[in-house]
This record gives sequence, structure tokens and C-alpha cells, in this order.
Amino acid sequence: MTTLQFTITIARELGLFALLIAATYTDIAYGRICNWLVYPAIAAGLVLAVLGQAAGAGGPDIVSSMAGLAMGAGIFGFFFLKGAMGAADVKLAAAIGALKGWEFFAWALVYITLAGCILAVAVVIWRGRFLESMKNSALFMIRPGRLRAKMEAAGQKPVLIPYGVAMAVGTMFAWFC
Repeated sequence: MTTLQFTITIARELGLFALLIAATYTDIAYGRICNWLVYPAIAAGLVLAVLGQAAGAGGPDIVSSMAGLAMGAGIFGFFFLKGAMGAADVKLAAAIGALKGWEFFAWALVYITLAGCILAVAVVIWRGRFLESMKNSALFMIRPGRLRAKMEAAGQKPVLIPYGVAMAVGTMFAWFC
């Protein structure tokens, strides 16, 4: 492996690690993941894919990187459109896919889903809203748009899950397992 190949590989891995740490912090501390974190990560993922392909560095090529971006944005975008998660979660998923490619993102998605389920159950138990959340989840599965209207009419606020944390944990599991 040449110095250039090594540099590109390290930049991709350290970039993803820094993104996950920063996204976790901002999601816990402020309840949001900032655009200034995810947009540069998406751009870096695409640029590093082109440079890595040209230098023979391994890792995702531009097609895999763009497919990972589309996979992350598409899957999480569906849930955003249904009101189940925020736009920042969609952009973070797209950034992970852009940095690591679609094959890695497909495996990470399994771990992200498991981490998200565990985190969601823990949060609703912690807030004492487990039964209510289970009823709302069933209603969401049957009629997604109706849940928001029902909650607004009752003056209830939804239980917010810092899903960026689940994405970071799931991605780390995919990285090291």
C-alpha cells in the first residue's frame, strides 16, 4: 500500500469516526445533528471514493459510494416522510453510506436497526411511557398520518429518540464485527 492509498483509507475511516462522535454528541446535547457535520461528510465520502478509485486504495468506488448515499437517504427518507424521524437522521445515514459504500451500509443498517430498537425501548421505559408508546406504534403501523393528528388533538408531545446515537452504535458494530 502506497502512502497515498494509506492516506485516503485513513481519511475515510477517521472521517467516519469523527462524524459519528460529533453526531452522537450533538444529538444528545442539543437534540439535533447539524448540517455542518453531515454535508461535508457526504462530499468527503464522494471525493474520497473518486480519489481512492484513482489511486487503487480499495474501499468503495464512486458507484458504491453514491449507491450507499442513495440507500441511506432512501431508506431513512421513507421514515422521515412518514414522520417517524428527523431530516438530520436521513442526512447522517446518507453520509455513512457515502463514506463507506452500499455494502457496508447494508450491514450497518442491520445493527443500526437493532440499536435503535433497544434505544427506543429504553427511552420510553425511562420516561414512563412504554404502554402509550406501544399503542402509538401500533397506530403508526396501521395509519401513519393519523397518529400525529391524534397526538396534537390530545396535546401530547411525541417521545423523541436520539436516533443519531443508534446510528453511531450500529455503525461501530458493523465496523468492528
